[in-house]
Amino acid sequence: MRISSLTGLRGVAAVSVLLYHIPHNPAFEAFRLPLFSRAYLAVDLFFILSGFVISFGYHDRVVNHLGRASYVDFLVNRMARVWPLHLIVTLVFMARIVLNISGSQAIALDAPNILTNLLMVQSWGWGTEPIAGNSWSVSTEVAAYLIYPLIAIIALSRWAWAQALLCVGILGLVALSGRGSSGPLDVNDSDSVLTLLRCLAGFSLGVLSYRCAEKAWCRRLIDRTGAFAMICGLIALALLLPGKADLLVVCLMPALVLSCYYNGAAARAVMANPVSFHLGLISYSIYLWHPLVRDVFARGMGVAHRHGVNGFDGLIVLAMLAATWLLCWASYALVEVRGHRLIKWLQRGGRSRKPVVEAAV
Repeated sequence: MRISSLTGLRGVAAVSVLLYHIPHNPAFEAFRLPLFSRAYLAVDLFFILSGFVISFGYHDRVVNHLGRASYVDFLVNRMARVWPLHLIVTLVFMARIVLNISGSQAIALDAPNILTNLLMVQSWGWGTEPIAGNSWSVSTEVAAYLIYPLIAIIALSRWAWAQALLCVGILGLVALSGRGSSGPLDVNDSDSVLTLLRCLAGFSLGVLSYRCAEKAWCRRLIDRTGAFAMICGLIALALLLPGKADLLVVCLMPALVLSCYYNGAAARAVMANPVSFHLGLISYSIYLWHPLVRDVFARGMGVAHRHGVNGFDGLIVLAMLAATWLLCWASYALVEVRGHRLIKWLQRGGRSRKPVVEAAV
């Protein structure tokens, strides 16, 4: 079951990261948008969303009926979702480095980097680097999948309050570490366990949000007219606070996820419209592919400038956005969907899925 507003929220987050990253290539510095100057926090929203959505889909099978078979099936499902695209993007980025397609690239294609990237453990704090830059967050999520039963068992126990305090404390530690590049929580270093802790804390907040979702007090507080707009307004105000109040923004994000889960009229209008929903479907592809598309177009624009072709930078950026969309749409259909089906088919030993007989409702 797919909740349309949560899918759209993921799409909005992915586009926010894309717009945040555009001016990271010096060629596009003129297209820096102040509104998205702290969109690195959209990655924390991804972590919270993952914890929530995975709990929505798997908590009964993995937590209430925990066993070897259910745990293995859960891990296979998650890897079938994230690994095929990660593999393809990593191989393409490796080719980019070898052929220097989009400019200089500093990551070494040595055995530790290649092996950890293929296994999706490259950002667990032992110094190896993500070959496809944004894949660091996907790598840390794999760690969250591995210990999901433990996270969920605590989140659904009487010790949930302690887990919540620990998560906030960990995020505070990350923010105070001084390792953030664009802001306090923008920590994704390859040689620090703080990157992994950032993910696990956000993911756990998502699982805790799932616990709260069906509580009467939570529904009374959030599932009401005007709540979605108020939560968005509070997040916007927190983003404007001096001193980069990243921790406050992330602590407000579970309320945004819950508001989209309740799927009220305002949330549906913003997050479940056809555009947001479509972007949500292809959000994983947007997240992984857009740096490469950006850099290829930046290099093309540099070539154009050297040959005296100027004044078309805005059109080049629009063409870049269109190319990103087309690539990611194709990537979703040809790599994500088919890769998931292939891995599940292999899990079944090459047998077709048995038809499911649903009870009449």
